[in-house]
Amino acid sequence: MAQITRSQRFLQKAEAALVAAIEIYNKPDFRYREESFAILVLNAWELLLKAKLLTEHANDPKCLYVYEARASKKGKPTKKRYKKRNRAGNCQTLGLGQCVVALEKRGTALAPGVKKNLDAISEVRDNAVHFIAAGPLLAKQVFEFGTAAVANFLRLAREWFAYDLSKYHLYLMPIGFVAPPRDAESIVVSSDEALLVRYLSALAAATEVADDDPYQIALTLNLRMKRTNDTTGLRVAITDDPDAPKVFLKDEVFKARYPWTYNQLTAKLRKRYSDFKVTNKYHVARRALMADAKYCMSRFLDPDNPKSARQDFFSPHVFEEFDKRYTLRKGVG
Repeated sequence: MAQITRSQRFLQKAEAALVAAIEIYNKPDFRYREESFAILVLNAWELLLKAKLLTEHANDPKCLYVYEARASKKGKPTKKRYKKRNRAGNCQTLGLGQCVVALEKRGTALAPGVKKNLDAISEVRDNAVHFIAAGPLLAKQVFEFGTAAVANFLRLAREWFAYDLSKYHLYLMPIGFVAPPRDAESIVVSSDEALLVRYLSALAAATEVADDDPYQIALTLNLRMKRTNDTTGLRVAITDDPDAPKVFLKDEVFKARYPWTYNQLTAKLRKRYSDFKVTNKYHVARRALMADAKYCMSRFLDPDNPKSARQDFFSPHVFEEFDKRYTLRKGVG
């Protein structure tokens, strides 16, 4: 079994932190919901950025360390810089903002919407630890910024590492189910919360992000409940039942989930593994994965005729299995 790299371990920790943030947010009754979500989702982002930094530095942990000068005998700062250590004696590592700057120096700049989104959630976290409780207005803002934070995270994880987290069906429970009164202006909030709400609103308004930009500072979800007596509506669920109604993915959704043809997959694997060769070992493993819709789906020239010409498309999930069979190249996360 191929050894897991340091960047992969950070990526797995980032995944765990993101899932924990969403699980806490979606709990039916949790009094510290928004504050806990902000803390955990920022932790997930910091770990994701550190994983990217490690891949940029061939998994050398020194890229994450904080360095500082020391005072010489004359009281002047030394030219040599030393690793800064915490109270336990361990090396202190870069914080979220420092990771953003370090990546920019390497030519990997985060989109403006991502940076402002992280600024907004950081402000929620910083105020939360100073005992500002989230009222209805702030809760709505955290939902909107939080939804964008999760969406941005998933997209970058896929873009940077071909890491697909769709297996979790990640989403935040819409607060529309527990919405505040219609007249938002009538809600009484503390002066501290009012300042924070005003700051977040101004931050979102001042950030210019195109509607079609994949990275957003905040996302608004509008829900509308409609009462109906119509019993003809179709309920849909994922099932292995061959007699269940068929639901077809739109082309753009299909290509997002299964982006690679056989040739593209093979090229990806050559770049990812140092000992990869197109041999029977590869073909046997690939054919086994093709039987599972998690890894592969086929498009038929005639959708109604399974015997017509077809092309197979593969999901980034295949890396989960090929990582067990081949050796990752140095610096690959």
